[in-house]
Amino acid sequence: MVHGCPECATRGKIGLLELTRSSALNPEDFSARSGRGLDRWLDVLPVQDKDAFLSLGAGGTALIPSRIIGKRLGIPHLYFKLEQQNPTASFKDRFVAMSANAARSFGFRKIVVSSTGNLAVAVAAYAAALEMESMVIVPHGTPAGILAEASFYNARIAVTDRELRFSALETAARRPDWFPIGLFLAKPVQNAFGVEGYRTFAYEVVEELGEAPGAMLFPCARGNGLYGGFKGFLDCRDAGLIKTLPRLVAAQPDKANSIEVSLQRGSDIAVELPPFQSVAKSTSEAVSSDDALDAIRKSGGYGLSASEEEIQDAVASLAEEGLNVETSSALTVACLPKLMKVEGFDRERPVVCVLTAGGQRWMDPAKKALSRICEAATIPDFERLLDRI
Repeated sequence: MVHGCPECATRGKIGLLELTRSSALNPEDFSARSGRGLDRWLDVLPVQDKDAFLSLGAGGTALIPSRIIGKRLGIPHLYFKLEQQNPTASFKDRFVAMSANAARSFGFRKIVVSSTGNLAVAVAAYAAALEMESMVIVPHGTPAGILAEASFYNARIAVTDRELRFSALETAARRPDWFPIGLFLAKPVQNAFGVEGYRTFAYEVVEELGEAPGAMLFPCARGNGLYGGFKGFLDCRDAGLIKTLPRLVAAQPDKANSIEVSLQRGSDIAVELPPFQSVAKSTSEAVSSDDALDAIRKSGGYGLSASEEEIQDAVASLAEEGLNVETSSALTVACLPKLMKVEGFDRERPVVCVLTAGGQRWMDPAKKALSRICEAATIPDFERLLDRI
């Protein structure tokens, strides 16, 4: 199940396996469910043993209106989906909760992942909670905070060259006792389970707004979050909860913008770009998924990108809103001015920016924070500080 379609393999190809639905949303009990987060939707998620499912409270994150950025841009109904409220402070918890529980239900007691940050921490946490061993493969240069958090959950950490990460994951996947938590991609190691957890993005937003937003923006590396959200909005439409799909928007750095380039070229498959390391580290991938590209086309959405300066400015703007986000999360806000200029954008309908992760573990304390620290050895010193504000 983690190596793709066996029939395709006989023809020398990699086929991507995807789960099919066994049950549909019931519009009559859509808002009457008990529990919170992923636990509210277990009957429509691929969960083998609902009583044994362990979510750690993932999902059910707040959807809050913008106070400042929306007014500044002239978007009256701008909302932020705060994925930093998940147990390990990122949207990866939705993905890993589904994946790790599936692994355990199939009898695995060891899980391995290749990651540059948030996914590694989520795997380490869920492995600990499910009493499983974990190995996280990270590239050289991974922030020390990431390594410390993964170690805190007793994960074993393998640090390797960036280009060797996926070969290392494939090596582990060939062993019968390790379950590899890959992404939903047509690669030698793949994972059909995690992306299903992202369906809940749509369920939660539709429930809270009472309608589909006009546009929903996702920071995208590969685009699994966007594609999972798309599947959830299809569920809502099929159940009659919404009439139309939101325009899905992939927000990427302007030199790691595989989706934008693919749409511009009219390509049916995602275009691979030269490697580029953006300040938005979590989204610095050379190629996105074909499924995310297809979801954008089917939703009438867009691929947009932002410069390094625009991304940093968006981080600062979100700080004005009282929100500390990972730099990659700010891509959705950085791309808003460009979204306003595209044909078909309706600024009067709700717009949702998914903020995929908190910024605490990624912060560089040597930057702005230290420049605002002043010595106050005496009360007169302190009074002078007050006078400056």
